[in-house]
Amino acid sequence: MVSQIKDILSSVYTKRNILFFLTVLGVNHAHAQIPGDVLLNMNYENGLLDSGITGVIITNATASDAAYIVQPGATGNYAIAHKVMYGNTGYYSNDNWRSESSANLLKVANFLPGDERRYEFSVLLKDWTPWKAGDPINETNIFQLKVSGGAGVPLQVRTQRNALRLRFATENNVPSIDILSDVRPYVNQWMHFRIDVKWTTTNTGYMKTYMKLPGQNEYTLVDEKTNYRTYSGDGFGGQHGYIKWGIYVTPPDITRVAYHDDIKVIYLGGPAVQHFERKSNDIIYANHSHLLK
Repeated sequence: MVSQIKDILSSVYTKRNILFFLTVLGVNHAHAQIPGDVLLNMNYENGLLDSGITGVIITNATASDAAYIVQPGATGNYAIAHKVMYGNTGYYSNDNWRSESSANLLKVANFLPGDERRYEFSVLLKDWTPWKAGDPINETNIFQLKVSGGAGVPLQVRTQRNALRLRFATENNVPSIDILSDVRPYVNQWMHFRIDVKWTTTNTGYMKTYMKLPGQNEYTLVDEKTNYRTYSGDGFGGQHGYIKWGIYVTPPDITRVAYHDDIKVIYLGGPAVQHFERKSNDIIYANHSHLLK
């Protein structure tokens, strides 16, 4: 009996030491990392511009309406709106006409080579001014997978003329892809996007983009890159990837407004994410069947 008690105490002591050292190392092992874990969920249902998530940058534009909450959202009560009015300096930030939210400072939502992630967002182009022959052809970006430190941008979702387009890192030397030839029938309606990426610095990654338009029940694969370098840069020296959503660039003398909602970063694979805590309202995503939907 004494021997058994000693064994139990020894086991408990060892476990406590392990937990102590894991805590010191800053690793959260409250939950095992599994595909489907939601690392970021911006649904704005608390009515806050940062969705109540510390570290999310709302916008660097200074105009009072560069970012604001709207009702209803794509699936809930609230969403965020970003606005850029060309020529008004209140909508000029980070060296361009821009009002974007960013997860740059939110480490749990950042990505590095070796990570495998799903990105989801819904967007509504509010009263979008159509392009006419002879108009300037400046693009407007509505979502970016970006890498810090001036590296090439792995993916931009943008409008140009009247098309919805994917633009890839210039160093990959692949052409832009029009995934929707004409956005005009879908103005003022929610469109939904899903992007699955395996982040690599060699031609071993993938990037798959899916879209679900109004009236559609399922996502459709609209672009697929395989055996592809997805990560621009090397991931060293603090360099990392992150998402941005909002309005970036607008044609001259045009005001652009876009609503965004249900912005998610979902773990599909790769190293465990430090300081991750699974939330009960996100538990539905932490199963394989949901990932297939």
